[in-house]
Amino acid sequence: MNRFFTLIVTGISFIAFSSFFQSGIIINVDMPDVIEAGTEITVNVTINKGKLTGFARFQQELPYGFTAMAENSANADFSFQDQKLRLIWLRVPEDDEISFSYKIVANERLTGKIDLDGRFSYIDNNERKSADLQPKLLAINPSPNVNPAMLVDVNDYAKTASIEAIAAKAGRAVALRQQPAWMEEDKMFLVTLLVNKDAIQKFAKIEETVPSGYTAANVDSKGGIFTYKDQVAKFIWMDLPADPYFTVTYKLIPEEDVTVDPSSMHLAGVFSYMINDRTLSSAIVERNETLAGLSSDQVNAILNGVTVQATEQPVLIAAAGTTASQSGSKTPGSTASSKTSGSSSTSPGKTVAVANDSGDMLAPESGIYYRVQIAAGHKPVNSQRYFRRYRLEYSVLKEQHEGWFKYSVGSFTEYRDARDYRVHLGNTSTLNDAFIAAYNNGKRITVQDALMALNQKWYK
Repeated sequence: MNRFFTLIVTGISFIAFSSFFQSGIIINVDMPDVIEAGTEITVNVTINKGKLTGFARFQQELPYGFTAMAENSANADFSFQDQKLRLIWLRVPEDDEISFSYKIVANERLTGKIDLDGRFSYIDNNERKSADLQPKLLAINPSPNVNPAMLVDVNDYAKTASIEAIAAKAGRAVALRQQPAWMEEDKMFLVTLLVNKDAIQKFAKIEETVPSGYTAANVDSKGGIFTYKDQVAKFIWMDLPADPYFTVTYKLIPEEDVTVDPSSMHLAGVFSYMINDRTLSSAIVERNETLAGLSSDQVNAILNGVTVQATEQPVLIAAAGTTASQSGSKTPGSTASSKTSGSSSTSPGKTVAVANDSGDMLAPESGIYYRVQIAAGHKPVNSQRYFRRYRLEYSVLKEQHEGWFKYSVGSFTEYRDARDYRVHLGNTSTLNDAFIAAYNNGKRITVQDALMALNQKWYK
């Protein structure tokens, strides 16, 4: 039986509720139903335990972004660790009623709503018992002192905090773009990008979306690989230059029928890098100032005026996998036969087992890997029945990608083994159009990006 009532005290709304359990224990919880981010509230709990003696524990789990502090613990051992608030009595007080209180504090960036529940556990007649409290809705009002752009829903705070912690290890890793300069003599725009790599040493990438009517060409990539395709200019580094900061440049060449307006040239780009085996990205910030030939003091002065927010990207590039269907060796590669189940191996030259609990649908794997695509269509088919006649070594799994149902086999950590298996299919079946697709954490990426990220060679 539950009884609810609302108290209005000095303009603050409180909610108090009682929970009655068959053991005769009654628990009353009194707390505000609203908290302002960056502030604290007090939670008052009263437990009518009757003649209960011995061990007892009160526990409440708080979402990330909240912390708890003891106020009046009623002789209990108070702790707050791993987002769990605990009050533990080895022997509860003799009084029939226990009253205690604690404070919970909300991070100043929080917003949203949460359900707070709890559990009271105790020993009764040498039997362990527990009573779960009915959840209490707590609304979080945003702090007026925080920029709305920096607010985080409480349900997303754990992931955001994790990303920010990783980004902090990267320091001020950021890419800035100088406002594109029109070079009248050469009839082109010159684009200069400043990369401050800070703690980043290995893989990094810049992607710039080029306006229609223009073609991009490399000028200075500082040892990176420059590519231009489908209106995207890209710089990729497996190992970044040794300097703490550097500039790269490329040119935008207008087509003959394009009317050039230097004031209307707008670009959008993303700077991505890897740290702790995770890929973070941030938008490239454009500045109306010269970025080439700067001293370290000048660079630091510019960076002090720049705020960027990194987000985690599950893939290195959100694009369809490129084909690599050139003919090659006629000897099939040596691969472990996981057939999408059983033990997995991530050593070079081995396949990786795919956990698949949904029939013939492709399940994501962690890391970067390759599969061999054998067919695609706009309507789905039962993979196991349709491809049974080919007697393939691996189960055929399907995925939806760019409006197609795509069917692939195997899972390889080495490109060469995927290539060898594709050749093997061509030599032993009528699947002559098979090609290699690359993935990062279950999402398709280009084979080129996978090769560079894994530092592997391409084989014909």
